[in-house]
Amino acid sequence: MFLSSTLQIVALALFTKAAPAPVSSNFGSGLIPELVSNSLKQLTLDINDYGYPDIFKKNPELFRLHSDLVQIESISDNEHAVSNYLQSYLRSLGLGLELAIDSTGKNIYAYGSSSGSTNVLLTSHIDTVPPYINYKINELESGDVKIFGRGSCDAKGSVAAQIIAAKELLQDGLITTDELSLLFVFGEEVGGKGMRVANTYFNEEDINWDTVIFGEPTENSLAIGHKGIYMADIEVFGLASHSGYPDVGIDADKILIEIMHELETYPWPSSELLNKTTINIGLMHGGTAGNVISPYATCSVIMRTAVEYSKIHPHFEKIIDKYRPIAKDIKFEVEVTDDPVSLDYDVEGFNTIIASYATDIPKLDHRGFKRYLYGPGSILVAHGDNEYVTAESLLKAVEDYKVLVLNALGKL
Repeated sequence: MFLSSTLQIVALALFTKAAPAPVSSNFGSGLIPELVSNSLKQLTLDINDYGYPDIFKKNPELFRLHSDLVQIESISDNEHAVSNYLQSYLRSLGLGLELAIDSTGKNIYAYGSSSGSTNVLLTSHIDTVPPYINYKINELESGDVKIFGRGSCDAKGSVAAQIIAAKELLQDGLITTDELSLLFVFGEEVGGKGMRVANTYFNEEDINWDTVIFGEPTENSLAIGHKGIYMADIEVFGLASHSGYPDVGIDADKILIEIMHELETYPWPSSELLNKTTINIGLMHGGTAGNVISPYATCSVIMRTAVEYSKIHPHFEKIIDKYRPIAKDIKFEVEVTDDPVSLDYDVEGFNTIIASYATDIPKLDHRGFKRYLYGPGSILVAHGDNEYVTAESLLKAVEDYKVLVLNALGKL
């Protein structure tokens, strides 16, 4: 045990011997998690199987926790096992933890103050994109180690580093439990569903912080801002006909191709801070056969926006409307939008970057707290088949998270 006061993990179902503290019924229905052994069944590898690289000896608990987290598959909407593992792991630290979950069984909020509010919040997400890729390591001649696996950097590297940083700060007596809280959410990769649930609870319970430190892969730099997101689906309805008589039909494929070309080449608004707005048409489908004029075509578009929704949507709508007269019908639906985010980066000794991806940050209502974005690993390998984080990056993240917390508390 390394602290005398209780670190609490809060939602509805409290299952310690201590009398339960009052908790908002809106945060969940009190589902009790499965035994951690069900999560551990997924752990098929041991870092000792790799001869335990020397660099791992610098912080064995960090690399053990990270290995376990990566080995537990937690693709979005399947995060129960990793959430249960984390709750049991935090309990196993011998801190007298109170464990509970929200109605989904997946969000975890850990705090040590009676009100739920603390000076600093460390937060990241526990879900990953598909497909699951198991843990493996590759030792480099430099002595560093590449740690591969889905979520190794996005964002289980941040989760592991935040927990170990919090533990060491408390163990060394540098902070108290009423100064720091932890939040780990599900569903970040699918629209930020977990943070939306948590945000509702925090608003209802009037829980707030002075500083929130979000964990995502930033190559151990502080992000000065990140782009917004604009996701839309487009459906073009045409009229089928024999391909030898194209004038008889209405070619939905051809219309959609023209729309996509205009979307790709349009001079979208940019900003001095975040540079260009970019667009990716990641999914397309159209037609029924090679000898049939296509009656239907669809595509999905994701834009990484450098400006607000209000400066993007009218242009998008104008392009769609331009092609309505030549189609039988065109439908388009905006699925997700978030405006760009400006962040704090006023901490000496850190490099800075601009992040071209979206995060959970806009899903947590900004109520006056400072916002930092930092984490180990690179977004350039996140979501890829070769996703990895280096051991040095994880070790540095632990120390940097401690610096960010102490700086926020005015203790540096």
